[in-house]
Amino acid sequence: MNHDNDFEGELYDSREFSDKELEQVNKIRHRLDKGEQVQFIARQSKHRPGGSFTTPDTIFVTNKRIVIKDPSLLGVRENIVSVSYDKITSIELERGVFSSKIIIRAPGFADEMEAISKKAAEQIVQYVKNSMDKTKIESQKESLEVKESIADELLKLANLKEKGVLSDEEFLKMKKDLLNK
Repeated sequence: MNHDNDFEGELYDSREFSDKELEQVNKIRHRLDKGEQVQFIARQSKHRPGGSFTTPDTIFVTNKRIVIKDPSLLGVRENIVSVSYDKITSIELERGVFSSKIIIRAPGFADEMEAISKKAAEQIVQYVKNSMDKTKIESQKESLEVKESIADELLKLANLKEKGVLSDEEFLKMKKDLLNK
C-alpha cells in the first residue's frame, strides 16, 4: 500500500498505517510543523468500557509532540490540543482487562484517554517516555554549552585584564554583564 502521493512522504514515517489512520492524519496535516512526522496513531474504542460511541478521541504521536483530537457534538466540533515533549511532566499507562488508559500531565494540562488498545497504548507510552528523555538530555547539553561559553568568556576577560587591556572597573562591569545574561 503506497500512500506517498497522498502525503508527499513527509507526514508519517515508514510505519504502515491503515487507510482510516491516514485519513485521520490528513485531517490534522495543517497543524503539523515542517518536518514533523506522525509516529503512532490510536483511537478510542467505540465499544470498550471508557470509550466514546459517537465521538472517540484520537491521539497522534509525532516526532515533536502529542496531538489529541477530541471531537464533540457528534463530530461537528473538535478540540485539538498539543503538548510538546519538553512540557510533559508525566505519562502513565493503566492496563485494564479489555483495554488501556493513557494519562498525560503537563503544566496546565491533564488528560486521560481510555479504551485504547493495549498494544498501541504501550507503544505510545514507551515512545513518549523515550522522547521526553531525549528532550531532557538535549536541554541539559544546551545548558552545559551556555555555561561553558560563559566560563570561556570569563577567561578571555581575565586574560585581557592581566595584559592590561581592561581596567579593574571595565573587567568588573563586563564580568557582571556576562554573568547576568
